[in-house]
Amino acid sequence: MQWDLDFDIVCVGSGLGGLTAALTAAEHGARAIVLEKYELLGGVSALSSGQLWLGPNHLAEAAGIADTEAAAEAYLGHLSQGFATPERRANFIRRAPEALRYLTDVLDVEMAVVRGLPDYYFPAVSGSQAEGRYVEVLPFPADRLGDWADKVLTSPYGDGYSFTTSNEWVEMQKGGTPVGVCLLRHVEAGERCAGAGLAAAQVLAARDRGVEMRTSTEVIDLVLDDGKVAGVIVRDAKGTHRIRARSGVVLATGGYDWKADYVRAFDALPAAGSMAPPTISGDHIVMAAKAGVIPVPARAPSQSPIFVGYKVPAETVYGEPSYRMWLPGAPHCIAVNATGHRFANDAFYPDVATKVARFDGQQQGQPNWPAWIVFDQNMLDKYGMLPGWPGQPMSEGMGVTAATLGELAVATGIDAVGLEATVARFNRFCEDGVDHDFARGSVPWGRIMTGDPRLPNPNMAPLEKAPFHAVKIERVTMGVPTAGLPIDIDARVLAADGLPVPGLYAAGNSAAWLDIGGGYNSGIANTRGLLYGYLAALDMVRTRRADAPTDTQGVPA
Repeated sequence: MQWDLDFDIVCVGSGLGGLTAALTAAEHGARAIVLEKYELLGGVSALSSGQLWLGPNHLAEAAGIADTEAAAEAYLGHLSQGFATPERRANFIRRAPEALRYLTDVLDVEMAVVRGLPDYYFPAVSGSQAEGRYVEVLPFPADRLGDWADKVLTSPYGDGYSFTTSNEWVEMQKGGTPVGVCLLRHVEAGERCAGAGLAAAQVLAARDRGVEMRTSTEVIDLVLDDGKVAGVIVRDAKGTHRIRARSGVVLATGGYDWKADYVRAFDALPAAGSMAPPTISGDHIVMAAKAGVIPVPARAPSQSPIFVGYKVPAETVYGEPSYRMWLPGAPHCIAVNATGHRFANDAFYPDVATKVARFDGQQQGQPNWPAWIVFDQNMLDKYGMLPGWPGQPMSEGMGVTAATLGELAVATGIDAVGLEATVARFNRFCEDGVDHDFARGSVPWGRIMTGDPRLPNPNMAPLEKAPFHAVKIERVTMGVPTAGLPIDIDARVLAADGLPVPGLYAAGNSAAWLDIGGGYNSGIANTRGLLYGYLAALDMVRTRRADAPTDTQGVPA
């Protein structure tokens, strides 16, 4: 078989999964290459908050925060709703801390606990924690990358996504420095934070360890040799090439956001926008099919972290009108359905995202779809509606504005009587800060991440200042899918017969969520990239050593 290039390990995708696999392999003496379809390195994880979520870990322990595997098991057991495989969940709890320690102590990526940030469902769910399970990268000076700085992805959605930390958001809620001030400080210092900072730190570590990294390089097929994955076929500006993978190939291409047929089939969404790069198109599913692999929906579509958001017609990202994710919870703002009624705790995005997807047999449809974000001028003036900052108008074409709630209802098709009654009722709740309908402001995570700490209830203030505004809610994906490739506890991809495909691995969102199952908590997707990239490389290194020729003493030559 003729090869154009020869490596021990080929990593398809440059997010946390691909880069961690390459780094771990290189640290063990293997030759690794990372192939990225997009023009920049970092993948979807570079656009994320950069948080990792895991149970007991050495950073929390060093900060004096107690936790147990049993508590993490109880919490994830609730999230899974019976969809997770117990063996894989136990493996996630046990080995994710090991992967984190490898990241910090061996690969020298500086991480810190996010102090004061609780699990999504704290304190309601057994095993949840008030803090200690979220960790994030420290601000990373981009000049450490030298010429590579321009090759690593930062968010195209504005500085707020790549130049603030979760710790700064939490501290602001306690009266600390406003996030806007922190943002300017990081930008002026040339520091990258969140997912962009984590991607930059990993790229630096990979460069220093001799990992080859190529962008604008599309992997179009796997090469099979007697049932084993022996390499890949790639396409770049110079043509088509064959790259050998002596120990294996890691598929870490993310989800399938930009493959409409897959979104419709697996996520039960006729239409959805995405904030992921357009290269996130399910390539792992197409390639693995050649090896007899069937993608597995590891949970119900309604349990997937498919976010709520809105269109921004005047903003172009990736050459298309953009979508923005919406984290509900700002004061002076509610979410309503076509009858004008609230239908969820609209200060906690998982509740809104779940309720808009609800199908009701009695009503023969989705009673909360379509839905709208309704807010007054106070909300725009104080908090803004991205891409606009506080005090700026809404982006052109993004929503509807009217002098009265009645006129707003007519312009949007919302029932006017229902909307006016809902706003009046909500405004009465704001007088004492208690939401008697949906307990808005009762979830600590929502209060911290979306509220205004100056208010008695950080998530509640009346809609009373004209003009009034409405923005139609859309479903927005961010690389975290319902379906993925089935893997075992070593990240080996399993064929339809349940046996591992020799030489084929999957990490991150390319791997089915059999370890977590039905629910979600911020940071889990990133941890799955780190963990399974790490485990895949370890297994390939073991295989490589076992297959190496030995001398007369049985020692690998």
